[in-house]
Order: sequence, then structure tokens, then C-alpha cells
Amino acid sequence: MLGTFIITWRETIEAALIVGILLTFLEKIGQSRQFRFVYWGAFWAVIASLAFAGLSDYMSVFFQDIGQDIFEASILFLATAVLTHMVIWMHHNAREIKGDLQKQAEQAISNNQLWALAMLAFIGVFREGVETVLFLWGLFFQGGGFESMAPPLAGGLLGIGLGVLMTWLFFKGFGHLNLRPFFRVSGIILLFMAAGMLSSGFGKLVTVGLVPPLIEPIWNTSWLLSERSFIGSLVAGIFGYRSSPSLVQAIVYLLYFPITVIWLRRQQHDLAQ
Repeated sequence: MLGTFIITWRETIEAALIVGILLTFLEKIGQSRQFRFVYWGAFWAVIASLAFAGLSDYMSVFFQDIGQDIFEASILFLATAVLTHMVIWMHHNAREIKGDLQKQAEQAISNNQLWALAMLAFIGVFREGVETVLFLWGLFFQGGGFESMAPPLAGGLLGIGLGVLMTWLFFKGFGHLNLRPFFRVSGIILLFMAAGMLSSGFGKLVTVGLVPPLIEPIWNTSWLLSERSFIGSLVAGIFGYRSSPSLVQAIVYLLYFPITVIWLRRQQHDLAQ
């Protein structure tokens, strides 16, 4: 539940910020009558995201012919890569998003291409929607499925609601608030979740014999904290905790962080040039 809450909370804020920036800019330049294009773009992006979620669930049946564990490992690896890229990209480009959106919106109005306003909103919101679906798939496979859909669904809806509320407050008089600490802290949490997904992906490959476990398990702490317990499921969902991991899973988990830091610093170096 907490994992779905964190993901939908952050992704909703990112999507809502895009819509809010466009609406605020249009109001500032006296183009409030063009709000409808932004609303339509955001609306159809939500519909397209739901359609993508349904289609991905439908298509997963065909890909499972390659093997359930291999399919799940592929989703986990893809979710890890996208999640890591998203966090690093936001870390470097958060400041430029507002200026870029306003520039593109101004150009659309100047060229009388109002459909471009809808496309800006659609692309921004749909991108966050696709990322959300992918990350939730990763959480689902990392935990081996949910015994009940009620807790993760409740967490997801709560995250969406809180994200919309926070963004609304931000643009309705609390714009002086700094969202950078939120993105920084949530980014760190998401990186831990990505490391857990990566480790779980290798665990799936160990199960089918494609990757040697090296040592299995290297410890067993199920007597102290089981993933089936409430606290254990929270720690497993956020930090990738496993009560009896193989050595290769532990190595991959630990190596993820220095590799990500190197990627982050390389991006900083490229931007500085």
C-alpha cells in the first residue's frame, strides 16, 4: 500500500504541475479562454493511461509464453531503468521544466496552433501515467502479487488525491513553498524501490536457473521480519528487503547505488559542459 501511495503521489504531482504551469501561464498572458485545450489534453491523457494499463494487462498474457519468471524479471528490469532515469532526469531538469513549457505554450499561441496546448498537456500527463503503470507492475511482481487488491488500490487513490490537493494548494497562494525537498526525499525513496526491483528481477532469473545464486540464501531473517507481515511487506515494498536473499541478489542491490551515483555525476558533468 505504501509503495503504491508514494509512486502515485509523486507521479500525480509531476503531472499536475505540468497542467498547473500551463494554466497559470495562460492566465498570466490573458489567455484564460484557452484553458479548455489544456483540460482536454489532460483528460485524454488520463483516458489513454487507463487504456495503456488495460492493454498492458491484456498483452502480458501473450508474453508469459516465454516463462512467467522471465516475463516478470523483464518488467522489473524495465521498471528499474525507467524509474532511475526519471529520478535523475528530474534532479537535473526540474528547474527548466517551467520555462520550457511556457516557451512552447507561447509559441503555440503566437502561431495560432492551439491544438499544441492540448498536446503539451497530453504528452506530459500521459508520460507520467505510463510511468505509473510500469512502476506499479514492478511493485506487483516484486511482491509476488498482492493477496488483496484493496490496500494497494487504496494507497494509489490516496496518493492521487493528495498529489492533486498539494498541487492545487501550490498554485492557489502557496507558490512560495519549495517542492524541491519533496522531490529530493521521494527521489531517494524511489531509488531504494528501484534497487529492490532490480534485486527481485535477478531473484526471478535465479529461480529459472539463468543466473547462479552463488550462495542461497546468505541469511534467513524470516523469524525476525517476514515479508508476509505488515511491517515486513512495507519494508520489502519500499527498500526491497528480502528475508532470505541469494548472494547475487545482495550484490546487485548494493552495486545499484554506486552505479547510480556515477550516472548522476556523469549527467552533472555533461550539463556543466
